Amino acid sequence: MDTREPLLSRLVARARLLRYKWFAKGPTDAEWEARLRRVVAESVEHTVRWLPKQNARLVDVGANIGVYTELVRKERPDLEAWLFEPVAAHHAACRARFAGARSIHVEHLALGDVDAPMTIWKPKHNPGGNLLTEELMRRRETRMDFRPEEVRCRVFDDYAKEHGIDRVDFVKSDTEGFDYRVLRGMFGFLERCEPKPVILAELLAPHIHHDWDAQVAVIERLYQLGYERVDLTGMQDVQDFLFLPRGRTRPA
Repeated sequence: MDTREPLLSRLVARARLLRYKWFAKGPTDAEWEARLRRVVAESVEHTVRWLPKQNARLVDVGANIGVYTELVRKERPDLEAWLFEPVAAHHAACRARFAGARSIHVEHLALGDVDAPMTIWKPKHNPGGNLLTEELMRRRETRMDFRPEEVRCRVFDDYAKEHGIDRVDFVKSDTEGFDYRVLRGMFGFLERCEPKPVILAELLAPHIHHDWDAQVAVIERLYQLGYERVDLTGMQDVQDFLFLPRGRTRPA
């Protein structure tokens, strides 16, 4: 049996990874912000159409440097928002962006279904690809250079009780495969909240997700809580889905 080709493939892959680790550079701050503004434009459009004209409330999970909420706020100037970002550098940029904005609450936290310390893995080339799921990181570490950072995870249901949050109009979650755990930690809040918020969540396809059955179970729970079903057939590898409360009409 000729093992030269597999060996050669492994050596080439190793060489590419080392070259990436040693020489590849991520985007500058300005480049990253410009890219984010392009990437989040569609999400902002989906969000604004479901927000009331006045006294809108937003939860932004995986806020990164705050560009998404900033663009939503341009359309809803009196917006009150809670932003959750676990990566220290992104959190600092987010805090600076909203300095002096008393209705924008920026928390240095991850959201999930446990109150515990966690590790987030940050890929060198992509400031938006930070992973809270170790299994997903392990699958990619042969071609990506990850840097670990210790973060704190909270459950939104507990946070909402502590801060007296009884109403939210829109929840946006973008956490690179951790969204099902973010939503799981919101179930108690969603049970109490009427009317329920519209939810925009990023989901991973079956061949990519590390625990597809758990993700499906969370979605089924949303249906039980009163959300309309979404069609997951033919979904992209990574795709945003809009979950609408049954009977919800777009605000006038």
